[in-house]
Amino acid sequence: MTIALDPFAAPGRNRPAPTPAAVALLAQCKRAKSVADAVPTTFANMPAPAEASAAGGEVQLIVRPTCLSDWIRWTAEVNADLRRMVHTGTTTVVRCEVGGVRTRLIGIGVPALLSADARRTGVRRG
Repeated sequence: MTIALDPFAAPGRNRPAPTPAAVALLAQCKRAKSVADAVPTTFANMPAPAEASAAGGEVQLIVRPTCLSDWIRWTAEVNADLRRMVHTGTTTVVRCEVGGVRTRLIGIGVPALLSADARRTGVRRG
């Protein structure tokens, strides 16, 4: 059995220098990972814990609000631009920034909460 070797690791071969864009993306990914790792302590005072992950230099926060006021509190906490809110089936996605990193706040069940509130009050939101 032979083991494939990395051709760039072979003696006498020079590994190409990373491009500035690759270096910038790596730094952005590290910042996003750091922000995602800090979510449990950053948002410890929120009504429901958020699931956080980082990929491609962006953070994804998934929340499951139990009432409309929980969702309103989350959007206020991350300073989300509600004009950028998009409803996709059973979830609502709004883009924002957390800790200087692009973030998607995803609210599971928010469209149903908005619909129930609209039926109750007669006012359509979102």
